[in-house]
Amino acid sequence: MAVLQSILHQLSETLSETYGISDDVFTQLDVKRGLRNADGTGVLAGLTRISSVKGVEKTEHGVQPCHGVLAYRGTALDELVRQLSPDYQFEQTVFLLLMGRLPAPTELAELVAWMGENRHLDPSIIRVIQEHPSTSVMNTAQTIISLLYTVDANPLTTEPESLFEKSLGIIAKFPMIVAYAYLSQHKGANANYVTPTNAMGTAEAFLYMLHEGKPVQELDKKTLDLTLVIHAEHGGGNNSSFTTRVIGSSASDLYSTLAGAIGSLKGPLHGAANQKVCNMIEYIQATLPNWDQRSAVCDYLTQILEKKAYDKTGKIYGLGHAVYTLSDPRAILIKEKAEQLAIQYGKSTDYQLYLTIEIEGPRLFQTVKKTTKVISPNVDFFSGFVYQCLGIPVSVFTSMFAMARVSGWCTHYIEEGLSGRRIIRPKYQYIS
Repeated sequence: MAVLQSILHQLSETLSETYGISDDVFTQLDVKRGLRNADGTGVLAGLTRISSVKGVEKTEHGVQPCHGVLAYRGTALDELVRQLSPDYQFEQTVFLLLMGRLPAPTELAELVAWMGENRHLDPSIIRVIQEHPSTSVMNTAQTIISLLYTVDANPLTTEPESLFEKSLGIIAKFPMIVAYAYLSQHKGANANYVTPTNAMGTAEAFLYMLHEGKPVQELDKKTLDLTLVIHAEHGGGNNSSFTTRVIGSSASDLYSTLAGAIGSLKGPLHGAANQKVCNMIEYIQATLPNWDQRSAVCDYLTQILEKKAYDKTGKIYGLGHAVYTLSDPRAILIKEKAEQLAIQYGKSTDYQLYLTIEIEGPRLFQTVKKTTKVISPNVDFFSGFVYQCLGIPVSVFTSMFAMARVSGWCTHYIEEGLSGRRIIRPKYQYIS
């Protein structure tokens, strides 16, 4: 042990020399860190027919901000939401992603019924969740997705038809996994594990189980249904979808691939932004006596940007995005539901604080940072507030993201297997 401690001490003293590579070296060798071009856009690494994301326009004058566009199978998200029938919108979106078109009414009815029948977990899986509760719902979800391999009679199949069915089964089960994980973690044997009816859609079934049989309000159901739609997919370049592509390109099975994608989303730089927004809002309300006054909020936001307040990172969480500039189309859609929920649940004053930050934050960002960079609220700015109104605990927020995005992951897995046909293998250059 003494020898090991000595070795570890030596390592800590030479850590930067052993592992650290300066920014100058990356620039000198023209390494695209994070697979990003110098202008901030992503390096083209593949092709897809699933979805597209646009936040800037490339012109002769360089990259210019534009209003964000997210399209599923070629249809812009706002237009898609208008096309969807009012009920079971997430199920319609799942069908669109996997099949390439929206379902006919009879197909939707069969899909909802099938997913209702196949959302139930094997008793052996439920016992694992209940007997081995984790402090992280995402950790449990990752474990259980891997365990689903063991109750699949043919887990290694690569036939598209079989993969479609497996994907639908996983998408149907995911909300139950999350609800079981949360209830076992926080209530244990005292939890009331109710069984959703087969007629319930994904959104209603999840809320019904999470709240242990409490009737689900219509606005709550419709709101969660919409949030699942807007989180279902976001192009192949986001970290978890790219992880799906990388693992899938090795011809690994669907369950192992999804476990990897969950691990990616679990990282705080990818899936925890709405938690950070809620924490920031709660801190402002707890420490700023007059947080309902615009001038006071502006002064405090300035201090945050100057790294003098809150966590001193200089970030206003929920503003800005890796792709979107002038607007995030998902944020626009979810903001409408946030306002309705604020009225229904008596949270209009809280919602007004969000609106103040939404309006003043981007302006103050440019002033304090002395930049012309354009930022706007992203989907996470409002989604945490919406989840809180729905009675969803903060510890489940990232799992809500995964619950929706698993549909996109499954679709990317299938597409990579059919069209990628080559293991993803970029190059890392050795330097001395």
